[in-house]
Amino acid sequence: MSLFLVQEHFSAVFKVNSKIIKLSFICLVLLSSLQAQETIEADPSGFGEELDGFDESFELNEVAQVEEEPSAYTLLGNIAFKTNYGYVNHKVKAYKSDSVGIEYAGFNQAQISTYLQFDAKLSNTWKIRISGDAFYDAIYDINSQNNYNYEILDTYQTQLRFDDTYIQGSITKDLDAKIGRQIVVWGKSDSIRITDVINPLDNRLPGLTDIQDLRLSTSMAKFDYYTGDWSFSAMAIFESRIFLEAAPRGEYFPVDVVFPGFAPDPFIQLKQPASDLNNMQYAFAANGVFSGWDLSFYGADVLDTRWHLEGTLPNASRVVSKVQMLGSAFNIVKGSWLFKSEVAFLNGLKYNSTKDKKARVDALIGVDYMGVINTVLSLEVANRHILNYESQMSGLPKGVVPDYVEEDEMQTAIRVTHSMQNDTLNATILLSTFGHNWQYGGFFRASLEYDVRDALVMNFGVIDYLDTSIKEDKPFINAISNNDKFFLDITYSF
Repeated sequence: MSLFLVQEHFSAVFKVNSKIIKLSFICLVLLSSLQAQETIEADPSGFGEELDGFDESFELNEVAQVEEEPSAYTLLGNIAFKTNYGYVNHKVKAYKSDSVGIEYAGFNQAQISTYLQFDAKLSNTWKIRISGDAFYDAIYDINSQNNYNYEILDTYQTQLRFDDTYIQGSITKDLDAKIGRQIVVWGKSDSIRITDVINPLDNRLPGLTDIQDLRLSTSMAKFDYYTGDWSFSAMAIFESRIFLEAAPRGEYFPVDVVFPGFAPDPFIQLKQPASDLNNMQYAFAANGVFSGWDLSFYGADVLDTRWHLEGTLPNASRVVSKVQMLGSAFNIVKGSWLFKSEVAFLNGLKYNSTKDKKARVDALIGVDYMGVINTVLSLEVANRHILNYESQMSGLPKGVVPDYVEEDEMQTAIRVTHSMQNDTLNATILLSTFGHNWQYGGFFRASLEYDVRDALVMNFGVIDYLDTSIKEDKPFINAISNNDKFFLDITYSF
């Protein structure tokens, strides 16, 4: 990340457009009013100095203490209702020949979902977990007059899948094993992925959910060895699971706008890689945890997080190939400050507009400040630099599907979290932008999570997608800039 880019980037922080300023001001006023209410202290007067009727001769040890042994089996889960409401009029063509399009203003979700998790203790050192989730979205029956295409219904209407499903235990005192579908988190960032390459993401509704809730469990055999302050991990990933993308010609992937002239109907197939020996993935990590700081090193041969085109239209397919990554992550605590950094070198990247594979260097610096009571302020800045960059990778070269990538692509994430009412009310504000002076848009999200009562949580918020000032360079971001909406999640856990 060059000094010039960093200087330009931070100078642009003070040139935010009025839309972000207004939204941020509203959220800050709301937080201030809630905080003021929280600091009002109740008057404790009126309580007697003694509690009548309490027998001083009563002793606690006279009560029969019955200790129940923990069950070897547990079953837990939740039921949730999710909805969102688009407040900007905009239409998207569900078919290339569609001259009207589907109007996405109004309610776009009425989803009922459930999650179940079963844990069983096999012995003192071994256990199994089986979990899964399912959902049904009634909005597609409610709005049956809309001419949704097959991809939209298949992506958003129903789901049934296994999540974390594994057996875990200790082989020796220093060696653990975990085999099955699981999630492995690499890196230190909370908002931007640099070295976190093991699990693919659910990208069907970009921006609405944090990364920690988007990772998809992947089947692997993972072994961890512990010695002193260090732990070493080795993984053999035998499931070729890739990201979930938004449905073509849906609200979040309007392909006729993003790829003008290159969007057949149905859109170019995204080919799922076979889970065989040719696609076996491998990963290694070393993690050192010390007093006030920690350090990690990573190496991986895994599937890419993006697709590229193979073949020629109209018989081409979108495929995901393997890439190699070497990286490191570091953080250190100094008083109320947490400083963090990540760097990754990726090789074997394939693009549509070039014939040869490319390499890329990704770097991140970040800081969290926890000096304000019940509040965490976070700033993360990342840059992705493509080596041996070619100019046609950014535009619309003739005869190929464009890549829309720059030689240096900067991303910024600013996050504020605040807890109130004894942690029963939690507010989060997140601004994520692209470009060294935020010229490539992004999104702004604000939400309030309220513990209504035990096991019942309500999360309400708003998301605003920011458009680009250079529309031809990032048509995907500009194409979804009108997807602004309010959202509401109600979850009951059992």
